[in-house]
Amino acid sequence: MKIYVIVVVYNKTCRNSVTCNSLFTTTANQIYPFIIDNSTSNFGNEAYCAEKGWQYCSMDGNKGLSRAYNRALDLLHPTIEDLIVLADDDTEFPENYFSELIYQAKMRPSAAVFLPIVLSSKRMISPALYGKYRIRAVNAVEELSGRKITAINSGMAVRAEIYQSYRYDERLFLDYIDHDFMQWCRQNKKEVCIMERVTLKQTFFSDSRPKRDKALFRQKIFSKDFRRYASKWGNNRVITELQILKRRIHLELTCDRH
Repeated sequence: MKIYVIVVVYNKTCRNSVTCNSLFTTTANQIYPFIIDNSTSNFGNEAYCAEKGWQYCSMDGNKGLSRAYNRALDLLHPTIEDLIVLADDDTEFPENYFSELIYQAKMRPSAAVFLPIVLSSKRMISPALYGKYRIRAVNAVEELSGRKITAINSGMAVRAEIYQSYRYDERLFLDYIDHDFMQWCRQNKKEVCIMERVTLKQTFFSDSRPKRDKALFRQKIFSKDFRRYASKWGNNRVITELQILKRRIHLELTCDRH
């Protein structure tokens, strides 16, 4: 069993990527990193990957997260026993991540998706509960039992067999790609395993205080993706627009206007 780790890098050198440094220092010998570069300039990442013996692919600009994932999946040639791990360029894998993933994959042969616990600002943000109109965070894993589970891509591992019949929806540029995938898994009765002993720490855009112009640009991407996702899964249009408005108001109240 091989573990392919797809890392999407955006306008950053791999040398300065928490994820790449984390992968370089791991002691697991079944790991095969694949760097997909969405950068809009040359950061020397191809040479870095050649030096490390990692697979590399440039997207020739920012083509979006879903297209980056699909490009990697098209170029990889895993067996059905292999695992695909998804990571941002700032995902730090804890020491026990890969050993626990290998253990769970062997102990849970029927599981298709493996999810770590992801914390942001000490809050558990993934896995979470999927509601009809919104994603709801929980305080403890026990709250997820027997309910509709969703999760973010950071640290998510998927059996390669799944990708024989699935590709990410390229109409979604950046947001809700992960929730869309989890919806598909639920619809197709794919078993999910929560790796309770593995905790990842992640910093998200919404946890920072970005400049207003940057925040508005990010809101524009979110709004477009969220409308597509909501329409695809039959969400009420009025409620969708109210959720987007609520997010915009929160942005205006918390962004840096200086």
